[in-house]
This record gives sequence, structure tokens and C-alpha cells, in this order.
Amino acid sequence: MLSFTGQYEVKVDGKGRLRLPSDLLRQIPTETNTQYVLNKGLDNCLRLYPITQWNAITQEMNKNLSWFKSEERTFLRYFYQAAAQVDLDSNDRIIIPKRLTESAGIQSEVVIIAYGDVIEIWNSESYYNNVAKEPENFAQMADNIWTKLGNPK
Repeated sequence: MLSFTGQYEVKVDGKGRLRLPSDLLRQIPTETNTQYVLNKGLDNCLRLYPITQWNAITQEMNKNLSWFKSEERTFLRYFYQAAAQVDLDSNDRIIIPKRLTESAGIQSEVVIIAYGDVIEIWNSESYYNNVAKEPENFAQMADNIWTKLGNPK
């Protein structure tokens, strides 16, 4: 199972190229660190999947979701419609397709946040205006979630 951690401030050049931080690349298994799928994430960000993770997710969805159920079909269409395979170049960069930069409001500065098995790419301003603010009830959220996980330390 993949396990990422870190927050990185990165520039995107005029051609939509984003250099992945070397610290993040070291966390990705060598056999999968050159091929990725980039897709819309939740909360107006992008999500970067190492190809092995993407393949496992799509295999799981193919096994458990049905094209014959309207809600599942709609979800699958929406989930896959913006996905793009991107390859790491010799300078550790990926190219973000224009449709994805536009959908997430990506301009010249982004924040990459890596946690668990998730790598998100955010418009820097959106990240700091919305996500980086600690919720007022964070301590209560932590209590509730740790209890749910059966680990109330």
C-alpha cells in the first residue's frame, strides 16, 4: 500500500509543466514512478495517481460498479471523463492538460499535498484560502475520528 506525506509549493511553467518534488518521488515505488494518471479530485483540486494505484482503483470499480445502474454509470462517466495519462519526463516533470488546469484554476503556483495514498494538486490561492485553515472544531473532529478508528489515544 502506498503511503505519502508532505506539502510542497511548486511552480507550473507556461506550457503546463509541473516538476514533481524529489522528496515526493522518493516515496513512490521505482517501478511506477514514471507513469501517472491525473484526474479531477474532490473540492476543486487535481489528483495524481501512480499508474499501479490507478489500475487497482479502476479494477476495483470495474468489479463492484455496474453500467446498468444509473447512479453508478453517471459516477463512472464523470470520474473517467477528465482522466489523462501523464508521463514523467527526464526533468521529473509532468504536463497538466489544459482542461485540467482550467477545471482546478491552476495557474503558475500550486501546492501539492500528499497524505496516505493521496496526492492532490491545488491552485495555491485556493489551497491557502480554503483547505489550509484549521477548522474551529478540529479537536472535536479528531476525537470523533480517532474514536471511530478504535484508537482513542
